Amino acid sequence: MDRRLILELLPGLAFLLGNAFGELFWAAGAATAATAAAVGIRWRWDGSVPWLAVSTLVLALVLTGLGIFLGDETFVFIRPTVGALAFAAILAIGALVRPSLLQRTLGYKLRIHAKGWPVLNTAWIALALFSALANEVARRALTTDHWVIYNVLSDPVLFALVWLATRLIAERYWIIESD
Repeated sequence: MDRRLILELLPGLAFLLGNAFGELFWAAGAATAATAAAVGIRWRWDGSVPWLAVSTLVLALVLTGLGIFLGDETFVFIRPTVGALAFAAILAIGALVRPSLLQRTLGYKLRIHAKGWPVLNTAWIALALFSALANEVARRALTTDHWVIYNVLSDPVLFALVWLATRLIAERYWIIESD
């Protein structure tokens, strides 16, 4: 198994175990600590900071800290919603610049026509909004223990959906180099 994949799964596993052996604030604290450890390890391995993980860490620190300070678990429940909405907003604002933020970030890996980037950007925004909506439904409809399981499993599912959308759109708009 790829060592980076293990690091990606570490916060979710820590969240699940923290909830099993403690309660929701313990789970959030364990996941935040695991995220901090993963960021540090990735920095050591790659010599660069994984900014998406850092932003997730900052969001977790702020919302978990507020939740503990105010004694309200709601802040832990809304972290995925706030994160997804912030990601959608960043993508939407990033779509206004040329080249788009998504193209600047992925352009070295995805060689797609200019018409494909707005399609990809829209798909990613839609998936982020779907993720936020799904979390809001789940946090209201499920018990805390079931929501914890949903939260841990929803990230890999969302990643798979983003990967699938990116793959399908990239295949449609791929630039074919002529010999």
